[in-house]
Amino acid sequence: MFEYDEKLITTLSIYLGACYILYEMKHPKMFNNKGEFKNFGLNKSETIFPFWLVTTIIGLFVYTFLVTRDKF
Repeated sequence: MFEYDEKLITTLSIYLGACYILYEMKHPKMFNNKGEFKNFGLNKSETIFPFWLVTTIIGLFVYTFLVTRDKF
């Protein structure tokens, strides 16, 4: 029914792995002292590197790299 591209499956695997690793590390830039996600913003208790933004950028870069690496 659906044909999945190998690059897409690889990207999803790396994305999910990165999400798991970042969540387990609970980096202080993304999480507060209680282990909860910080909100996106510029206040002292907020961050410009929220979990959802970092993982989305990782996913986009990985997919872009896998698509373009065969072109060069």
